[in-house]
Amino acid sequence: MKGMSYRIWLIVGFVLIVLIGVGAAYIMLKTPSSSSSTSTSSPIVSPSSGSSPVSNNFYLLVFTQKGLVQVIDPFSQSSQFLGFQHVVNISLNTPAQVYYWDEVPNGHMFNQTYILVPVNNGTVYIVNAKTMKVVDTITVGDSIGFIGVALSPNEEYAAIADGPSGKVEVIDLENLQVVWSDTFLSPVNGKTFYPCDVRWAPNGQYLIVPLRFNDSVDLINASNGAVIKVLTTSLGSQPYMVSPNMQGTMLAVEFAGNDSVGFYSLPNLQYMGMVTMPSGIVPQRGVFTPSGNYYLEAPANANEIIVISTSNFNIVSTISLPSISPAGLASIGITPGGSYAYVVIHGSVTSGGMVVLINLNTLSIAYEVPLTTAPAIVIPISTSTANYLVDYVMLPPITGLHC
Repeated sequence: MKGMSYRIWLIVGFVLIVLIGVGAAYIMLKTPSSSSSTSTSSPIVSPSSGSSPVSNNFYLLVFTQKGLVQVIDPFSQSSQFLGFQHVVNISLNTPAQVYYWDEVPNGHMFNQTYILVPVNNGTVYIVNAKTMKVVDTITVGDSIGFIGVALSPNEEYAAIADGPSGKVEVIDLENLQVVWSDTFLSPVNGKTFYPCDVRWAPNGQYLIVPLRFNDSVDLINASNGAVIKVLTTSLGSQPYMVSPNMQGTMLAVEFAGNDSVGFYSLPNLQYMGMVTMPSGIVPQRGVFTPSGNYYLEAPANANEIIVISTSNFNIVSTISLPSISPAGLASIGITPGGSYAYVVIHGSVTSGGMVVLINLNTLSIAYEVPLTTAPAIVIPISTSTANYLVDYVMLPPITGLHC
């Protein structure tokens, strides 16, 4: 009996030791560790600190003023120009040209079947993205002037704005049919209100359209074309370009009438601030950094980027770009991954232009791509798409190519 009792107490003691150990381990697991909380904390970092990872996983598809398309590797030190193709042939003797902007949503990689190429005579060429062949043509006007295309956030629709005709319309990119179309004309004299820009709200629910000669910015239902809100600006201010931030909470408006950039809340269009450009600078197109902390203004008549703080609406710095004549920037956008802003210096068909990548961590020039052509539209594409086009579609590079 004593032997049995001894064994029983031995077993009980062993079980108690095991239970105490398990309980201690459980308490340790449930108690927060000061070292683990420190290692997982994420301090707020300013865009200029240089801490964000850099994303270089893209090439650029560049459409030129007179109808060429080129594949560009902006990061190569030896062979940036990889191939080209004639998409449309526009005579150097006519004022018609591929117009300055074809907007892919900021930070997006183009991934659609069709590319819509606007020409400033009211024509939009529909180009098959895999063959670089024109498969259809849309006519929205018949006069020379502002025209542009903007893809929806899901890239399933395209909005077109044509200033001279006053027309705004949305195209379904699956079947290339018009979803809706409207013309914005003065009820007094029948003249165009000149919608010379169009942008999608980041949520895809409405379009943002400046009506230059109506001194207004309209929010338009993207599904049916109904005007849902109007920002009336001062007489003669001429709002003519707009850009929403990626968060969908703020809108920048370039004013042609007083060379300033206004900032408004979205979707309420409440006034937030106004920035007057330095003397002689004409604002034309801008873009918010991915964080929304800065607005990068690309003037129409100067080779520089004006950096505006969106916390106090002051100019905080200027990024000088290479000197190319004639001076002036055609477009600016954000690359996939959000590491760079790509800036299009249009130049001329004889002397060429340039595409410049601005590092958004340091707000300084990262890469320059000089071109012997005049770039008009720049679209970020994947490296696999670029390689396919170069291998199976494009012609080999030609030194001194002009168009």
